[in-house]
Amino acid sequence: MKKTSFLCGTVLAGSLALCACSSYQPTKNAWKTTKDLWYSYISVPAKVDYSEKGDLSPRAMALSTCMMGIDVELSRFERTMMNADRAPTREWLDKLFADYPWVSGFAGIKYDGTLLGHEPGPSLKNLDFIPLLYEDKKQNSRALRGYVQQSPLGPEVMLAAPLYDGVDFLGVVVAHFDMRALSKFSSSPEDLVILSPTALLWPGKYDFAATPLAGVDWDTAARKSTSGTCTNDRGSFYYQVRYLGNLPLIFAVVESGSFPEGNGDVNQGTPFFPQITEKLPPPPQPERKKKDEDTTSATPQFGVSEDTLDPLSAADAEIRATQQPHDIQPGSEQSVLEPGQPAPQRKSRVQERQLEGENVQVRRPQRRRLQIPDEALEIPDTPKPEPRPTIQMPSPFGPRASRPADETADAAAPAETPTEGTQDAAAPAQAGGAEKAAPAEKPAPAEKPAEVQEKATEGQPAASEEPSKPATLPGGRPSPFGPRN
Repeated sequence: MKKTSFLCGTVLAGSLALCACSSYQPTKNAWKTTKDLWYSYISVPAKVDYSEKGDLSPRAMALSTCMMGIDVELSRFERTMMNADRAPTREWLDKLFADYPWVSGFAGIKYDGTLLGHEPGPSLKNLDFIPLLYEDKKQNSRALRGYVQQSPLGPEVMLAAPLYDGVDFLGVVVAHFDMRALSKFSSSPEDLVILSPTALLWPGKYDFAATPLAGVDWDTAARKSTSGTCTNDRGSFYYQVRYLGNLPLIFAVVESGSFPEGNGDVNQGTPFFPQITEKLPPPPQPERKKKDEDTTSATPQFGVSEDTLDPLSAADAEIRATQQPHDIQPGSEQSVLEPGQPAPQRKSRVQERQLEGENVQVRRPQRRRLQIPDEALEIPDTPKPEPRPTIQMPSPFGPRASRPADETADAAAPAETPTEGTQDAAAPAQAGGAEKAAPAEKPAPAEKPAEVQEKATEGQPAASEEPSKPATLPGGRPSPFGPRN
């Protein structure tokens, strides 16, 4: 600590001296010098030494070489069992036995200890799967569970995956195997010894009774350390603990000394491990939330082919078996397709307290639709409206009258002065009355053209002598332009 403080003070003092003494030195160069001192003495950059390979000790190298193949197979098997959280189908079981030919069997056990199914058939070792129903308090409740059972035919290793419906425990699915079938994956199985806290799984070429591994309380030793050395007067063994679920497996090799060889029988280790004679009862389960307990089995369709299952139920067999259907009933408020009958009211699980006083909820009556009969919607016959009166205006041209053929020549003659008969007929039209003008009488003989020409030449209008008489058109009709001025 004192050295570091001294170096920091030296670097700061040097940087100040460089900035103060060299007034003409650029600041950038002074900062470069300061950075060189910082990374050289205080914060040294890390470097990777690629020549360092990290050599293992001879005992660790020998153990890793012997157990590497077995460890790879167990790791693959653990990943498969972690995904075995639903009812197994025939196709899934066939793939399991094809990928792991050393697996002896696969079984499904209900939470009450009922065996739901076993493939490829009943085991000759008369296995007891009840201990796997108990939860290990030191691990997650959904983690894999391991167990070793002794039998006259040799110990059997079990690995189980628990099944849950929400928080309700349904049971386990178990795969079991003999460790002797896995010894072929080791590069030198004769130099390797495999055991558990309750049984000898693989003795190798040694006489297990002559090794220092016999007589050790492995349950306590595995909790205290994951590796170590066991020694006796013949030599020592180096061991490493490898967990399979919550089951500790101990792999050991010779570190020093020499030991006699044995017959390779796993039953030679029976006197050195505790014997379990009594069977455990199924663990007590809390009261289940589902009313229908017949549908809460862990694997209700164990080993059924996928072709016989619905695509959805094949993936969710446990969920469908443990849950009530949630289909919308006809007439429900959520239904918009069949609004027929009223939906059944669901009973509330929580009993509501009756309110009193001002907190009482007033229930308003439901509104009903007004039913109008079809007869009331009919519109009675209405009387037809009377036709509007038409107003006949008098024609400014007067009544139409057929002109005789002898008057066609007079039509081309110049206009004549109006007569007394035509004045009376055009009077109503000038006044704007509503009555029709009387038909004009035959006009009187017109004045001589010579007299009319004389009046026109004098510049006086023809109607100036008789201003009250309007001008007439050929045929005796009054002129629409009024009298001529």
